[in-house]
Amino acid sequence: MPQRKNKMKKMRPRRRPGKRSTAISQRTLVYRPGVYGQPLPQRFQTSFWCEADYKIPIATASVTSGAVSMNLLDNPFYPGGSSAFPSYTFLGPATEATLQPTGYSQLAGVSGPGLYNTMKIRRATIKIRWNGSNSGNNVVLTVVPTINVATYANVYSARTAPFARQATFSVSKPNAGVDKEGWFTYTVDPYRIIGLDRAEEKADTFLLVPTAATTASYGLQWFVVLQSNDLDVSSTTASLFQVRLHWDVELYQLQQMKNV
Repeated sequence: MPQRKNKMKKMRPRRRPGKRSTAISQRTLVYRPGVYGQPLPQRFQTSFWCEADYKIPIATASVTSGAVSMNLLDNPFYPGGSSAFPSYTFLGPATEATLQPTGYSQLAGVSGPGLYNTMKIRRATIKIRWNGSNSGNNVVLTVVPTINVATYANVYSARTAPFARQATFSVSKPNAGVDKEGWFTYTVDPYRIIGLDRAEEKADTFLLVPTAATTASYGLQWFVVLQSNDLDVSSTTASLFQVRLHWDVELYQLQQMKNV
């Protein structure tokens, strides 16, 4: 019988107890400036998160809507100086007029150190979850990325808009268009919304480039519409409406830092 070849397993060298790995942790940012340089890079890629909760006393056959900033991170739930969802009750955190992404005011905001003055939003994501309590709270969600537009005439025009997406939240039947935790997720490249290619995106210095607290020439929003889909049910109660925003950004135009 043919002899079997011994298969040698590739063994990793054992690390001596107490010896630390030399690999750089993903949680560690390493930047070594030159002589007399500032301790931050001129261009800094990172991510920001921001979320808000609302209570909605939605009525049968009703349509409610709102708009959240996509490419302005300064108070994204208070676009244009007004509530993102004026017919809903804001639960928190903080207030809509002051809510900002975590760490934003320290890195780019005008109220903090403002280390970077300008940014590009490479990818924008909105996550939405609806928690109803009875069949009268079953709703259809429509989300549309918009350009300098805060509203549509009705839900039917919103559904036919470019880049529109839908999901269904239900109590009496399974949700549709959401993940296993009940979140609807929509991610876009803001430059694709207005039709720019990669070269134009890289060359952009003002079109979709906001400063710390000033919107870009084209202000982009997430337009959100919620419509009851159980029209024969009249018993409704308040529902919890959750919105999470996520941005992959590139910060630049580093400000002068103190040396005293």
